[in-house]
Amino acid sequence: MLQTWLQKGKPVGQTAFTAWVIGTIPDPKDRTVQFDYYYTDFLDDGENLSESLRVESSLKMTTLISPNAKKRQTGSPPPSRTFDALKTTPRTYMHDVVFDAGQGEGPDDLVTMVYEPSVKVTFPLAWPGKDDIERVTFAGMNWDAAGYLPNSDVSDPAKRGGAAFAFIAELPYSMKAGAPEKAVADHLNQVHTKPGDTYPKLANKNVPGFDTDHRLHRLFRDMTRRNKNRSEAKKVCVAVWGEDYATNDPAGPRECDEYPFASTYEGAAQPASEPGARANNWSAKALAAGDNSAAGTILGEFYDKNRIIEGNDANGGEVDAFIVKITP
Repeated sequence: MLQTWLQKGKPVGQTAFTAWVIGTIPDPKDRTVQFDYYYTDFLDDGENLSESLRVESSLKMTTLISPNAKKRQTGSPPPSRTFDALKTTPRTYMHDVVFDAGQGEGPDDLVTMVYEPSVKVTFPLAWPGKDDIERVTFAGMNWDAAGYLPNSDVSDPAKRGGAAFAFIAELPYSMKAGAPEKAVADHLNQVHTKPGDTYPKLANKNVPGFDTDHRLHRLFRDMTRRNKNRSEAKKVCVAVWGEDYATNDPAGPRECDEYPFASTYEGAAQPASEPGARANNWSAKALAAGDNSAAGTILGEFYDKNRIIEGNDANGGEVDAFIVKITP
């Protein structure tokens, strides 16, 4: 934040600082979200009344999902202080927010909140200027107690589950030589860059999951649909690489890799459950079993670490989403 001090309409001095609010989840086995506030990069130049310039933070928290849920808080954003006080004795202020389990909506016990801290600068009466308010950040976060994610079986019901920031997470796969998931990453890169070369064939194939406008959504509870996704993909592997595709490659055993993943709503059988979905807008490929297994392990760990919950609600509305990031 930059303040320019004027005399008779001309600039005679400047003050400036950077306000930071850093949100973290220190312990994945705890539902606490921690926000640290601090100030850096102070500038004090020319003529000004920095000793009387007041810096005050404010905070707006809005619970979007489960609005009646009660949060617990410790600490607070910084109180009002002068510019000089912040510069000479900088302090870090900590604000913790937690929702206990059992207050959320749906089978995953979901609570979603938006955290909006702002900073206001007030000029002294002796040297009036334009008061400035800046929103420092805008953070959304989820609390859940999904039974298929870590920390779901603790003895204290209020502490079940965990918290996660509500951004669109990126599932990382590497095409680098030696990467255990390389064959799968190569397949997905082909799906993304040359979808017309993949099977099943489809004119103008445009498979989702590679950008934030075409996201993937986790499918967990409907095991029948997940199995159908896999069986549809295996039909293609059999048709293209033969009934013995798993064993007919001299290089070693193979498995049928499908994308979008069978554990997503966008899997191969999507049109059977969502009539408006485009048929054959996916890919299956017989590839090295070891790479396929490694990619599956990465996917499972990604779901757990990012607390990716069931992606759609009963009406088909988005609850959680993610995309895939392929690196060379």
